[in-house]
Amino acid sequence: MNFAHSETAEGIRKGLGSILRARRESAHRTLTEIAAEAGLSPAHLSEVERGRKEISVDKLVAVTHALGLHPAQVFADLARLLGAEAEQHAWPEDPPVKLRLATASLPLEALRSVADFSAYLAMANPPPKPKERIGFLPRR
Repeated sequence: MNFAHSETAEGIRKGLGSILRARRESAHRTLTEIAAEAGLSPAHLSEVERGRKEISVDKLVAVTHALGLHPAQVFADLARLLGAEAEQHAWPEDPPVKLRLATASLPLEALRSVADFSAYLAMANPPPKPKERIGFLPRR
């Protein structure tokens, strides 16, 4: 996989900050509200949003939860911003590998639901019985 060498720590910091600010503004929340919920000072969060300061993973998780988001959503936004979707990945042809990829990110409860539904479908629609062979009937 080829990586772009134009990405710098500063560029990633600014990208992450702009994503956090856009998410906060789209949620119609103030800097002070989010900072208080996340345990940060408004000044520090402002510096993070402007890409001037680093944010620890712990504090980033707190900010995303204050915004009502999963951290993965912010990382996915950052990946798109950095051009990660430029490469289109095709699904593998092997069905078991395809199934493992499709279910890898599911929470355990969702995985159980998929398994229960699959079992229900198997019971509700059993495979047809094999047809009996046609042969000669014995004479009586």
